[in-house]
Amino acid sequence: MICFAFPLAHEASLLLKHCTEKESFSINGLSCTLGNVGSRRVLVARIGMGEAAAGDNTHTLFEYFRLKAVVLAGYGGSLVAPLKVGQVVISSNFTSEAVLGFLRLLSGFDFATFCTIDEIAATPEQREAYARETNGQVADMETEAVAQVVNERGIAFLAVRVISDEYQQVLPVGALAAGFDARMGHATPLRLLGYLATHPGEVAPLRKFVGGLSLARRNLTRFLEQLNNDLPASW
Repeated sequence: MICFAFPLAHEASLLLKHCTEKESFSINGLSCTLGNVGSRRVLVARIGMGEAAAGDNTHTLFEYFRLKAVVLAGYGGSLVAPLKVGQVVISSNFTSEAVLGFLRLLSGFDFATFCTIDEIAATPEQREAYARETNGQVADMETEAVAQVVNERGIAFLAVRVISDEYQQVLPVGALAAGFDARMGHATPLRLLGYLATHPGEVAPLRKFVGGLSLARRNLTRFLEQLNNDLPASW
């Protein structure tokens, strides 16, 4: 069985909407859904944001399921100018070697080097610093931890991200923190409204960031469905 793992429920929601014969449940706080994507039975898991939560929940997945492959998917920030919002990228440095060869037969994505960081790279200056330090082109908060857990089992791992914010964007870090409880994994709209009332300058950059998420999620889901159809049936 393949597991499609997402840090956030929002990233997974469109794929789940397209699933049929769904069965949703929770394991020690880990939200899971068994369902059909096309003709394949898959597991969709929301493993949480950040290395600690994602790594721990990936361990839990292996305690309860016999997985043949893990596809980690979600949003990622561009550390270099050419990558644009909505562009699907696959990690060339974390994805299993055996899978990389197969992926070169597919289309609809680009390869990029990923780096896992513990904060939002919110400005061009921060992005440039991370790119210089890590040689990364795309930043996220989970891939390294999940890859380590999966690689210990010797099974296929694929890291996919869709660009949610570009190199030149300045992200409203305060508004993002106010609008989402990372530990609990859900939106906090009332807290966000209170924050924006005293920080009106963050309204425009927040609107720009949120406005790009629909395109990003749609492109990511379309690619995952294509990938699911093309991966080996034995998975």
